Amino acid sequence: MPIGRELASTLIAAHGSPLYAYEAAVLVERARRLRACFPAENVRWFYATKANANLEILRRVRAEGFGVDAVSIGEVRAAIKAGFASNEITFNGNNVTSAELREVASLGVHLSVDGIPQLRRVAELGIANSVGLRLNPDIGAGHHHHVITGGPDAKFGAAPEEIDEALAIAAAAHMTLDGLQQHIGSGILETAPWIAAVDVMLKHAARLKDLRFVDFGGGFGVPYRPMESPFDFAAFREAIAPRLQAFRARMQRPIEFRFEPGRFLVAEAGTLLVTVTSVKRTTRHTFVGVDSGMNHLIRPALYDAWHEIVNLTRPNAPASCVRVAGQICESGDLLAVDRELPTPEEGDILAIRNAGAYGYSMASTYNLRPRPAEVMIESDGFARCIRPRDRLEDLLGP
Repeated sequence: MPIGRELASTLIAAHGSPLYAYEAAVLVERARRLRACFPAENVRWFYATKANANLEILRRVRAEGFGVDAVSIGEVRAAIKAGFASNEITFNGNNVTSAELREVASLGVHLSVDGIPQLRRVAELGIANSVGLRLNPDIGAGHHHHVITGGPDAKFGAAPEEIDEALAIAAAAHMTLDGLQQHIGSGILETAPWIAAVDVMLKHAARLKDLRFVDFGGGFGVPYRPMESPFDFAAFREAIAPRLQAFRARMQRPIEFRFEPGRFLVAEAGTLLVTVTSVKRTTRHTFVGVDSGMNHLIRPALYDAWHEIVNLTRPNAPASCVRVAGQICESGDLLAVDRELPTPEEGDILAIRNAGAYGYSMASTYNLRPRPAEVMIESDGFARCIRPRDRLEDLLGP
């Protein structure tokens, strides 16, 4: 049940505005929907920590049987603090330092290297007995070109023709290459790119004699706009499950298949609550100013992303075309452009929906403005703070 007027007012009174609020029931339902997708194909699910690294969210996904996918030592440390064992964590960092690789390996976390240069580094450091290899399957997809992580323009992964070289490097260093990993993009709502990428991965994974797992990455999208349809998991399963079963039969051993969803678990669980601070009418536009902005939710500025915005205070007010503007000193600090909304007034609470993924995790203290608090709302309506609001004195330093 989306956060309504009364609950929003209560939360803001207790924790201040702006405020990130997450609904535990939505997170749990999304996790269980994924777990039910492949009940018999030896599939493991790893939550992509970069979507939202709050420790309470990590604990919730662990309780639902997920591991975590980490891309930095900070995310590895967060996972361990949240209770994950080292064998429940995968590491897929790119362009990382030797010191970071050493620390990740020292914690017992399995590495999937980003390509030949990183594989050579791991071999020279002598820090792993086995590694996975990220493959660029030459297929990319996603909601914006900045989030397409596969294909000819992507910085990630090794090309399929580099697999033989990777096997030789691993063998010379007495390591096994035990898995292939990919991630073609984020916010994907169509099944076709996924199916094509799975086919490429299975084709090349069969070349690894020590193969233990095939990791298909993440990227399952959620509908942000009203006209968008949800990802069709039934059609996805119908297409993918026979491929996985046939591959395992071909390899004649219990290969593990992995997926790394992030956005799908947390996006729809999160709402950014903001308060209207001004309504300014110019000769061309009506700017609805709020006490947040691109420092707390950068997706509209960075990706031209669309988020539903609801006027919780006066939902039945006459609608007008407005621009919802943040308080950062940047012309691009617009959370919505030319959006029809029940006309807001100063003091109104607006709810920015589907903000649980890449909202707080990409937030900053730009303009020396503190990041909001985060709260978790249980199914009975009880809410508790899971991260306090930044204190200005901490931002200013000693």
